[in-house]
Amino acid sequence: MTIRTLHAMPWIGEDPVLDLANTVVHGAGPERGDIDLLSDPQLLASWRDRAADRRLAGLPLADLVALRDLVRYALDAAAEEKPLPDSVRTRLNALAAAAPVIFLVDADGRLAQRETDGPADAAVARQALTLAAGPDQARLRRCNAPSCGMFFLARRRDQAWCSLGCGNRARSARRQPQPPRTVKPPRDRR
Repeated sequence: MTIRTLHAMPWIGEDPVLDLANTVVHGAGPERGDIDLLSDPQLLASWRDRAADRRLAGLPLADLVALRDLVRYALDAAAEEKPLPDSVRTRLNALAAAAPVIFLVDADGRLAQRETDGPADAAVARQALTLAAGPDQARLRRCNAPSCGMFFLARRRDQAWCSLGCGNRARSARRQPQPPRTVKPPRDRR
């Protein structure tokens, strides 16, 4: 991922849950470390400008980081088709309780739902639970391209990358010769 792409954040702005979860870019930093968009003031400001949910973007940094950790744990588990860890499920359930949904019948006679005005973290927690355990769970994936790791909703059953650019990077990396791995001899255990 290039620095220009990192500052443009084309993946931010469509879904509040994914916006928050995708504030960590895996393997893109110095020495292939992760880049945390919330820890850099410029990147944080860019993220706040582009985030889909203005109330979420306005949360204090400590609240954003704590909520992001919960959301990422939930999405990780869902993408790997594992159950949510009890502590994460309990905390997200407690947060989501403050953002109830009301049901109503629209003018066409169909059942609709509408969020009530609750705290931003509560709404995101409820949306994260819906994404992690709802009908879209089967579409939830984590991009396995080098220097990405973003969560996304697959449009096709066989989709492995979040974007064409990630697919190109992954295919290119497969063609690159890998450096030989050094194998250390076992230690003598006398």
